[in-house]
Amino acid sequence: MSEIGLLISIVAVVFALFVILVERKLLAYAMRRVGPMLMGRNGMFQILLDLVKLLSKETFLIPRPTSVLAPVFLTLFFTIQLMFAHNYV
Repeated sequence: MSEIGLLISIVAVVFALFVILVERKLLAYAMRRVGPMLMGRNGMFQILLDLVKLLSKETFLIPRPTSVLAPVFLTLFFTIQLMFAHNYV
């Protein structure tokens, strides 16, 4: 059973990478630019390099007091925005 799960996982990852590559190529065609072509044949390794770049970036953690007060500030800003939108202010 675990061999089938491993095989399905590998196929899913390869399929996802293929879909991402096709999406990038279609978007490049729609924007009239060349698209990802630098790494590998027709840019096949570009997605893997993007993954390495994202994993190697520095993680940003929000401090604890800010995360507690964030919903309060968001509610306040949303209320002010609604007041301006309805010409109350």
